[in-house]
Amino acid sequence: MDTGAKSSPLSVPKLSKSLLEKRLGNRVPELNALADCDIEILLNRDSAHIGPDEWLLFAKMIQSRWDAYDGIVLLHGTDTLAYTASALSFLLRPCLKPVILTGAQKPLASIRTDARRNLISAVEIAANGPRPIVNQVSVFFDDRLLRGNQVRKRSASEFLAFDSPKSSPLARVGTEIHFETSVTSTLKNLKGHSRIKLKPAFNQNVAFLHLSPGFPAKSILQGLLPTIDGLVLVIFPSGTAPTHDPNFIQLLKQARKQSIPVIAVTDDSGHGAKPSLSSYAAGAPLLEEGCLWAEQMTPECAFVKATYILAQKEGAKRFREFWSKNLAGEFDSHSKSTKT
Repeated sequence: MDTGAKSSPLSVPKLSKSLLEKRLGNRVPELNALADCDIEILLNRDSAHIGPDEWLLFAKMIQSRWDAYDGIVLLHGTDTLAYTASALSFLLRPCLKPVILTGAQKPLASIRTDARRNLISAVEIAANGPRPIVNQVSVFFDDRLLRGNQVRKRSASEFLAFDSPKSSPLARVGTEIHFETSVTSTLKNLKGHSRIKLKPAFNQNVAFLHLSPGFPAKSILQGLLPTIDGLVLVIFPSGTAPTHDPNFIQLLKQARKQSIPVIAVTDDSGHGAKPSLSSYAAGAPLLEEGCLWAEQMTPECAFVKATYILAQKEGAKRFREFWSKNLAGEFDSHSKSTKT
């Protein structure tokens, strides 16, 4: 039945610290039993409006309070949460405390909200989770703890809003919490790369393009390429691209000539065999023309890592060297779990 009424768009609530503390105290009183929590408001902003400047702000605010807390839970809108989680994984490395991003598909005041259980579990894990596993930037949503730089938003309406398509969860929450056992320490997997000093900055002149049949390579070659410092291409799921197109090959050749790094990444679900640029003839020219392969990285993480490297003083010159390093666990994967 059409009543003629128009639904109002969702907006970001204007919350003060005292009002938020009151709301959480009334609706999530269990927090007091889990940890001694302090609450601060960093921004009142739709996540669609959060980017590199905000990532730097979040990292700075977290670092300024680092010694005062055993863990951090950051409430964040869902649209750009995967980008922020990836960015913080690089900015806070080596992350020696749990920094967990979470949020909700429905507001806390809703009857069937997921905000309450997401927040409770995130705080419980930050306070009591095994440090070798939870000392990193992660995302908690719908009873799963996921590595922060390996998550993607999968739904705008389901409670299972995020997935880690190319690696298994760090933990699952049911009647008990089951934590990953195949990782003894995130830092051990980094093999000294976490000690590489890189400044907190992001290059905002990196293009992020999704390939399609009939991709306008000529237009990008002539119009976009001369203006950018890096190019991230989301290629086809099998690790292929329209390499039959001479304009596309010329685009790659010209990028190489101009020392513009080109990153190839897929957005596949991660099920089955892992793709490779050398698996099919249609993908091999990408390697031949100097493209860098993102392997199991998500498109969001590949983009953020590219912007992070290119913001360094010698980022363009040393891009290939820095790209190959496992800076923040972005190349890690997991496969086993047990309860604790």
